[in-house]
Amino acid sequence: MEVLSKPDGASVATTAAPDANRRGDIIRAAGRLFHQKGYNGTTIRDIADAVNMRSGSPFYHFKSKHEILFTVTTEGIEVMLRNLEMVIARQQPPRACFEACVITHMNYLLGPGRDFAWVMLYESRLLDPTERAVVHCMSARYEEVFSAVLDRLVASGDLRDASAIARKLILGAINWSAQWYDENGASDPQAIAQQLCALVLREKN
Repeated sequence: MEVLSKPDGASVATTAAPDANRRGDIIRAAGRLFHQKGYNGTTIRDIADAVNMRSGSPFYHFKSKHEILFTVTTEGIEVMLRNLEMVIARQQPPRACFEACVITHMNYLLGPGRDFAWVMLYESRLLDPTERAVVHCMSARYEEVFSAVLDRLVASGDLRDASAIARKLILGAINWSAQWYDENGASDPQAIAQQLCALVLREKN
């Protein structure tokens, strides 16, 4: 049995064949390079070199660099959605659930999953229309689940502003942090998440 890292950096036991593990290596390396150099600035040779493969070897696992981009994008969304659903499954009170969801999202966005999240947010525009439609549906599903968390906050009276625009701004503000966050700065992802929660939630009585 071997240990395989998921896109969010966690480790899971697996009995997958070496080829499957190499596929995962390619995805993680590509995510990192697309984040650092951009999709257009990254070559298949760059990806192969990052995982100690010959330049043509990634094509045993993917038809093209474009397919790697699509895979990095969709797997990033899948992990984010699983993380969110696991938090909601704890069945916490609305306020605590929201705070945990924001912290989970921010930790992934700015922490171990930042490469995948960055590609999803800023490089997925390079996908073709059919692929973007798939990504849009997956993103819409995430927003739907997150919106249900906000619905509970509205019902409990904990949300300062329940308007449709305010609700969009909350998720937008979380995602925009990927642009300005400095991992060497004074605030860590959890502290930033808690500050955002303080801005949008009513003070406790």
